[in-house]
Amino acid sequence: MKISLINGSQKTGESNTGLILERLKGYINQSYEIKIFNCGLKQLSNETLNEIISDDVIVLIFPLFVHSIPSNTLKLLIEFENILKIQRKENLIMYTVVNNGFFEGKQNNIAFEIIKNWCEQTGVIFGGGIGQGAGEMISRTKHLPKERDLFKSLACALQILAESIELIKPMEVKYLTPNFPKFLWRFMAVRNWNSLAKSNGLTKKDILKRL
Repeated sequence: MKISLINGSQKTGESNTGLILERLKGYINQSYEIKIFNCGLKQLSNETLNEIISDDVIVLIFPLFVHSIPSNTLKLLIEFENILKIQRKENLIMYTVVNNGFFEGKQNNIAFEIIKNWCEQTGVIFGGGIGQGAGEMISRTKHLPKERDLFKSLACALQILAESIELIKPMEVKYLTPNFPKFLWRFMAVRNWNSLAKSNGLTKKDILKRL
């Protein structure tokens, strides 16, 4: 089986999307041919796009941007669609993992609707996937021991995703929140935003201004 894992993050260094991708890769049977692609700021070549389309499984992983898909990932989907209009591929399935900065994973539902509609338009099988909330915490908690992992539900969902990939079978979209009190997440988020604003020469008053 040939599997393409696509990192849709625009970050060139370490990203939460990349960390999720690596976790998923660890659950997939290593006897399969697994390829990793990054569709960040540099677009993939036509040769690479055709190579991905020829695989059995695509897993698209990206961060949520304004309740939707990042522009670079959207451009990738458009390019895939243009190829699929010419050479329709039977039994190609695409799974999706979306992480967002909100607490609730359900905030990813619009992005999943877009992916589902794209699949219907192109003839690609919608494989479902995972919508993870509080994605910004993934990199900040990656060194915690397993017994204190705030994303245990994500680990279980990634294992289910890996099993679905092996069977080439769609799974239900799972919307997840971290194993962490929401009020503490909000406190930490506000403190981080204030710190980031200060480093950019802004004050708390500037943040609260309305346009």
